[in-house]
Amino acid sequence: MFIIVATKGSLKWVSGVFQAEDAAGQYMDLIPDELKGYQQFIQIENITYPFYIIERQESPFRFLGKDGVIALLDKTDVSEDEDEVHFNIYTVDSDYRPKKPGTDYMGILRHDHVANESIEMYREEGTAFLIERRIL
Repeated sequence: MFIIVATKGSLKWVSGVFQAEDAAGQYMDLIPDELKGYQQFIQIENITYPFYIIERQESPFRFLGKDGVIALLDKTDVSEDEDEVHFNIYTVDSDYRPKKPGTDYMGILRHDHVANESIEMYREEGTAFLIERRIL
């Protein structure tokens, strides 16, 4: 999988996801010069659609398959802060390319904000909860 990740100060986003390297390269060429300096082209081995992008504050993105997501949820404990979002999980089913190359449109990806309530529901219902929430 070929992924274009951007970092601008404390902001970070995924600018594109592609199964084919040539498609990723062509998309990278469309990114305006003023945004190109923030983009990084990475290759993730041994991952196919669907896969998941894990976003945590002040951490790099993680790219996981189904088993990795389940393992992450298994080891995530509820916190004392009921409003804390432990992480965001984005489901990527196919190539992703924002209409404006190089920009942050990750909100259009199917995603969920994993907070204590999600962890508690997962502990009660297992993967059925993840399927119902359209995470898996």
